[in-house]
Amino acid sequence: MAHRERERERAGAPAKYDLIYIDPPYNTEATKSDGNSIANDKENVQATKFVYRDKYSRNGWLNLMNERLKLAKELLKDDGVIFVSIDDAEQAYLKVLMDEIFGEENFIANFIIDKTAQGANNSQKFKTQHEYCIFYKKHYASSLNAQELINIDEKKYKFRDEKGFYAITNSFDSINSPLSQNKNRGYTIYFNESKQDIILKDEYDVQNNKFWDYDNELISKNYVPIRPGIRNKIQYPWNWSKERFLREYDKELVFKNKNGKYTIYHKNRFTSYITDTTIKKFDTRKFGNKILNDILNSKKFQYPKSVEMLKWILTKHINKNARILDFFAGSGTTAHAVLDLNKEDGGNRTFTLVTNNENNIGIDVNYERLYRINHGIGTKGESFEWANKNEPYKSNLNVYNIKYYDISLFNNIDVKEIVKELIKLLKDFGVNSLSEESEKDYTNLLNSLLSLKPQLKENNESN
Repeated sequence: MAHRERERERAGAPAKYDLIYIDPPYNTEATKSDGNSIANDKENVQATKFVYRDKYSRNGWLNLMNERLKLAKELLKDDGVIFVSIDDAEQAYLKVLMDEIFGEENFIANFIIDKTAQGANNSQKFKTQHEYCIFYKKHYASSLNAQELINIDEKKYKFRDEKGFYAITNSFDSINSPLSQNKNRGYTIYFNESKQDIILKDEYDVQNNKFWDYDNELISKNYVPIRPGIRNKIQYPWNWSKERFLREYDKELVFKNKNGKYTIYHKNRFTSYITDTTIKKFDTRKFGNKILNDILNSKKFQYPKSVEMLKWILTKHINKNARILDFFAGSGTTAHAVLDLNKEDGGNRTFTLVTNNENNIGIDVNYERLYRINHGIGTKGESFEWANKNEPYKSNLNVYNIKYYDISLFNNIDVKEIVKELIKLLKDFGVNSLSEESEKDYTNLLNSLLSLKPQLKENNESN
């Protein structure tokens, strides 16, 4: 794991991220010739190049993504965003999975990434040169770069809070059916503006279809009673039940005072977060393969992402000091993009990269790349083409090794000790979603870690 040190972490700030980008295994057979086809549990094939294990059973792949995306959501700030690259093989399944984890209402866009002048023939002999990048927010949209929003009427959507832009339009009693048909929505709202306090009281006589008198004791304590309005001599209800009102009023309603009389309005939110186009073109050969080859002096990694594409993704977050996480670190393109964008716009973005070091990719590709672009020389003093054209970034870089635990059935281990260590690590990182019962259920805990169906034990197994 490579991690840029930052002052706010040393001060004990919560370990939450503004933006997560991942480029997981696409679950294709594109790298089968490199020994990368692990389509079933009976294969023992060794990779000859730096490639990810990229072919799982569909259930195994979905399990892998499910556990990691759930953890990613925990690690995001409430206004954080996540981007996931994927291709046709699993795009539809991934979209459904992310809808389930993040919520359909938090889906923003599915970008089509044109990789330019590249492509491979699929089984139907069509040449494909595109992939996808699925984009979700966790809860709030306030962190999205406002310059990317289109068709926004600034005169209408002139207000903004932590969830994004909104207008004040519809009143809270704009429902068309009368109160007599919605009798549980005739509650009185007692509002104390100075205390910003709310008290709800059921003062509607359901049997006689009329309101009781106001609570004078509350009024004497500066609580102002607010009831739904009357239109054309018909008493109308509030739009929400009491339960929903108490759950959402502080974030979704506005109280306006006119001459001592309050009217409640909904926040009509702007929800179109699509950029000028959802089709983006990036030259992967020029800004992916060539850059990496110029840094490492050889083609050590298959299918690196474009640095320009990652920079474009990073600009979707308004914060130039954003904290970035990539836990499928690959060749380190995300970190390279962070450093390059900081140099361009004066930002102070920081990053955390995580890799499982499969086939020694973490040391020989990821770390070597970051060391070279930061120092201008290789770890063994090598020169390389990139340094002849670019100034090194000279950024701080911390590297942490990962301790591996074999939790397979083949290994006789102390399950309790591993679970205890896992829970401690998660809580140290601010993830406290484990219940006391789940902490005791070792089988479910270990099963949640084992994303894939158990593999046959290999003789040269290192973990």
